[in-house]
Amino acid sequence: MSLILSGSDGLSDVDGSAATPAIRGADSNTGMFFPAADTIAFATAGTEDMRIDSSGNVGIGVTPSAWSSNFKALQLGLAGNFGAQTGARTLELACNAYNNSGWKYQATDKATLYYQYDGGHYWSRAASGTAGNAITFTDAMALDASGNLILGTTAAVDSGYVTLRYSGINNNGIVFSDSTNTSTTNACVFKRNSTTTVGSIQLSTTNASYVTSSDYRLKEDVQPMTGALAKVSALKPCTYKWKATGELGEGFIAHELQAVVPDAVTGEKDAVNEDGSIKPQGIDTSFLVATLTAAIQELRGIVDSQAARIAALEGAAQ
Repeated sequence: MSLILSGSDGLSDVDGSAATPAIRGADSNTGMFFPAADTIAFATAGTEDMRIDSSGNVGIGVTPSAWSSNFKALQLGLAGNFGAQTGARTLELACNAYNNSGWKYQATDKATLYYQYDGGHYWSRAASGTAGNAITFTDAMALDASGNLILGTTAAVDSGYVTLRYSGINNNGIVFSDSTNTSTTNACVFKRNSTTTVGSIQLSTTNASYVTSSDYRLKEDVQPMTGALAKVSALKPCTYKWKATGELGEGFIAHELQAVVPDAVTGEKDAVNEDGSIKPQGIDTSFLVATLTAAIQELRGIVDSQAARIAALEGAAQ
């Protein structure tokens, strides 16, 4: 091994190795060496621990994979990778995946990817594949730049909402489960005012309850409902077809029901979103229960009164 020291070249022609680094201190097997052209490596205790390859990528405990030229990467061990595209404001954290003209498996195993782009956060996953083969990632979750939390896809249905999508065989949505707890628990709490729950889904071992707060301590000026039979007579139940599918349905038209029982309907008639699309009204038929119950009671009162009159007339005729 030759050593050249000159004013123009500095220290040169000393490549060294992990066992005998070219540049070292008192410890003869710890230092820096040059294993290949345009490559720098660092060794401790005679073992290579870090390498900067000719593309400027860094490997710690491993030789960096062959990343695409538009990426700069830090590889940790066999599968951990931090990458950033040189021509875009992105940050990517991958497990068992590197980008070389598309994402590829580093080893034969599953792969995951998290990246930040344009103000959003995105998570993807891939089934097990063969080392060196192309990866097809599946969208798992996103938190986009508008603050939408999105599961199973990266496209929000509407701004300000949590979007859920599951593309499995059964087309399932969310599963709430706690097999170890046999007591009644809240699977989902929709809103809390201070310490008071406004609505929730409660689960027991065998039942699900859809709960709206109704404690007497939250109410005042409580009065018996009147005129319920007249309200029921004003309702306009109907049959119809859904435009989207052609399926038959039965129920109410939202704005017609709103005119009779406003609490059972949300939204405004003919409302539209900023882009001009329909902002549909909704119905919660559970709010009809009190009206229907009061109507039955009123009807029962009429029936009982008529029955008494009939009995009196029949008694007088005998």
